[in-house]
Order: sequence, then C-alpha cells, then structure tokens
Amino acid sequence: MLLGAYDYLEKPVSIEKLCNLLKNAYEALKKKQLEKEKSKKLREKLELNLSISREKILYDLLRGKEVFSKLGGLISEYDIDISDRMVLVGLIEVGNFDATSKEWIKSGKLGELIKKIREVIHSISKGYENLICNTIDMDIGIIGVILQPVNENKMKKFEDLSNDFFEVISKEIKRNYNVRVTVGIGNIVSCPNDISLSYMGAKSALRHKYILGGNKIINISQFSGNNSRSLLYPVEREKILAEYIMAGDDRALKLAENTFDDIAAGGQDNLKRIAFATGQLIFNISHFIDIHYGFINKIYDFSEFTNINMSDFNSKEEIKAYFIKFVTSVLDVVKEYKPAQSNPLIKKACEYVLGNIEQDITLLSIAEYLNISKNYFCSLFKQETGYNFLEYVTKIKMEWAKMLLKEGNYKTYEVSEMLGYREASYFSRLFRKYTNQSPAEYRKSFQNQK
Repeated sequence: MLLGAYDYLEKPVSIEKLCNLLKNAYEALKKKQLEKEKSKKLREKLELNLSISREKILYDLLRGKEVFSKLGGLISEYDIDISDRMVLVGLIEVGNFDATSKEWIKSGKLGELIKKIREVIHSISKGYENLICNTIDMDIGIIGVILQPVNENKMKKFEDLSNDFFEVISKEIKRNYNVRVTVGIGNIVSCPNDISLSYMGAKSALRHKYILGGNKIINISQFSGNNSRSLLYPVEREKILAEYIMAGDDRALKLAENTFDDIAAGGQDNLKRIAFATGQLIFNISHFIDIHYGFINKIYDFSEFTNINMSDFNSKEEIKAYFIKFVTSVLDVVKEYKPAQSNPLIKKACEYVLGNIEQDITLLSIAEYLNISKNYFCSLFKQETGYNFLEYVTKIKMEWAKMLLKEGNYKTYEVSEMLGYREASYFSRLFRKYTNQSPAEYRKSFQNQK
C-alpha cells in the first residue's frame, strides 16, 4: 500500500469483486487526474492573471494614468523590475501593416512573432549587465521597451548603452525573422514618475518614419525643438480626415489640402520625403477606413491609389493633385452609397444595407429593423435619396459583384450565393441589366486586361 497499491483482494478472487475493484480504481485515478489538471489550469490562470496585471501596471505608467511613487506595493507584488532612477522608453514596430502584415494578424502569426521577439529582447538584455529591461505589448505589432541603468550612471553613458542595445535588437530581429523593424526612442527622464514623457517622445520619434522612412532607428533626441515640430507627420489628422470622408463631409477636402501642405512643409520641399509621407497617408487612411468601415472594400477599390509609387511624380503639385483626387474619389463614393446622412433613419437604413450586403434584404426586413411601416419607409427613402429602396439594395449588391468578379476567384453561382441570391440565373439577369454584360463577360474583360 505504501508503494501505491490502490486496494487488495483476498483469494479466492471472484470476477464480480475484481470488476468492482477495477472500476473503483479507475474512478479514483480519474478523479486524481482531474484534480491534477484542475490544479495545472489554476496555476496557468494565476500566471496569466499575474502577467495581465503586470502589463496593466506598466501600461498605466507609460500613459501617465498612475504615478510610480504610489505603486510601491504593487511593483513588488507583481515582480516588476523598475527602480526610482533614470528611465528611457523605446517602441519597436514590427512590420509595416501592409498586405503581409494584415495576413499575419488574421492568421494569428503576428501574435506569435511578437512573443518570440519579446523573448529575443530579454535574451539580449541578459548580455547587458548594466541595464534593466522590461517589455510590454502596446498597439498591434508594437512592443514597448523600458530601460533603466542598474546603477546611477551618467546620463550620457546610459544613453549610449541604450542606443547600442536597440541597435543590436534591431539587427537580431531582422536577421532572424526577415521583417521590417522601426524603433522610436524617447528622451531619458530622471525618474519613473515622468516615464510618460519618455513614452510620448518615443511615439513622436516613431511617427517620424512617415517623413524619414521606416525600417530604421529614430531617436527623438536627434531633433531640435523646431526641427522636430517641422518634421512631425500629422498622424492625429489621419483619423479626422478619414471620418470626414466617411461622413460625406465636404470639409474633408479643405482638411486634405491643409494636411498635405503641412506634410510638404515638414518634408522641407524634399520631393522624396513628401512622396513617401503622402503615400503613407493614403495607405493609413485606406487602412483606417478598411478597419472601421469594412463595407467600403466591397464597393470601392483602393488599389488604384495604394499601389501607385508616389516617387514617380515630378513635382509637389502633382503629388498634391493626386492626393486630393484620392480624397475626392472616396468622398464621392460615400455620398453616392450613403445618401441623405442628415436623416438619422435613412442613414441607419443605408448603414444596415452596407453592413449586410450578403443578406436577402427586403422592404419588410428593413422596416422591421427600423421598427416603422414599410410603406412609410419606402416613401421616405425615395423622398430623401431619390432612389427606390430595392433599387438601392440592388445597386450595392451589383457593385460588390463587380468587385468579386474582377478578382476572378469566384464562379458566377458562388458570387450569387455570396450576395444572398437563391438562384444564379436571377442574379445573372440583374447583373446584365445593371452592367449590360453577363457576369462571365464582365469577368473575362478583366482577365483579358491582365
């Protein structure tokens, strides 16, 4: 029994007693295994909670939501290696949020890559005996690195050591994972209470990639105050401009002009810098719209603008004209497919259609969604937009059909199913009426162009 026997049987052994004993032994072992697994899960959950709490504390510190001097107990409780001395923040951006990066995000590979890179950072930090290193996941694809000297060194020595550390990390990541790495480094601050200032400096440095180019290390200290302001890319206005566009607001055009003029001034009339920053601005706006207004890619093809090489333009005026053309083009599409935005009821109906293009949308279904009578809605929609509602729905569906057929990856019946039509023949008749071509003819015309 001391060696682990469960029980014993006396001779002569009966089959019934043996079966009962084996059954009881099985149940006991099963219970023991379940308890073991439960204990393992509890440990894993505890470790996860500790990890999340640790990241939360660091995240709040960086964003200025907490003051280090008030976190003494929590710092020690969660084993966070931060001391009351000089500190510097760096932000490491992996990838460039291009098509490849988007696929990484969808497949979960980016998360795995970030985890591996954090391990690389901590492995390298072990070779820097005079540095304390903490890492934290920030925005998607961005790792925050918090550095401190082990002892109170001179600021210049700590700065040189930190710069060397980021150089080694950048080279190691590029060599091992073959990805673009852009590092933004903030200023050194005297104590963790001011760590948010270093973090803001690192964010500012990282934004300079839109002017100076990415895949490099950018230290905010390399810019004087005036030069930093003149070079800074207007990242805050990306979101505002995108939202103006998606609201069908004509103020988008004036804001686009002012934003470009600021980029040109920041680029100090260097055509390559202006071209790079404008191309990035177009990409970022397209990316923002794609994330927050997913329907737009079903009725509008951004590739005409995002795939062009802006450095092929010969003057600042040409680049500006092309950028304004991009803004105008998207704005026109929004006005056409989200008409009468001043009427909240019609706006809600249009947004429903655009967000559910793949569904079989009828007057009855939209009236029930809006909780009004279908006759009243039908009359109101026509009055506000000039469209018959079902014609509007068909128009949206046919535009998406055109996008799908252009890709050339789907058969006619597959496109029909994706649009919510039960019969491919009915879809084909609608498509011909809308485009004067059959789906097959339309697809073939684009294949011939390729």
